[in-house]
Amino acid sequence: MNDNIQEGSCVCSVCKEEKDNSHFSFYQDRITKRGEKAGYRLRVNTNCRECTSKNNKVVQRLKKIHLSSKPSPNSPCPCCHRITLKFEIDHDHKTEEFRGWICKDCNVGLGKLGDSKEGLQNAIMYLETPKPLAIQNNGFFKI
Repeated sequence: MNDNIQEGSCVCSVCKEEKDNSHFSFYQDRITKRGEKAGYRLRVNTNCRECTSKNNKVVQRLKKIHLSSKPSPNSPCPCCHRITLKFEIDHDHKTEEFRGWICKDCNVGLGKLGDSKEGLQNAIMYLETPKPLAIQNNGFFKI
């Protein structure tokens, strides 16, 4: 493959279709450094260009509609309550409905947990589960 992109394919994390690497975005200046894949450009993420384009159009449409409700900088994020300089659109990826303006950390965190109550509940259960003791060097500590 040209432009120093590794040959092969990837499954899009949005549409779940396996596509040739040419359907994905790669960093211009970040390359792999070790192993047999050394020297190839790194993939930005596992969202194909078509799905990324569709999502970007939804976000731009929602920004136009809801710009007047965007909180001012140095306001608390409605999700984590931390003071935030820059807010991002939060939307339901299935229904494309606007949910609000939240900080980037919360927006990414919700996405990583599947944008679902179930994902959040699983994370809460994990945090509430007692952790086993582990050995480090010659002492004990809780992990």
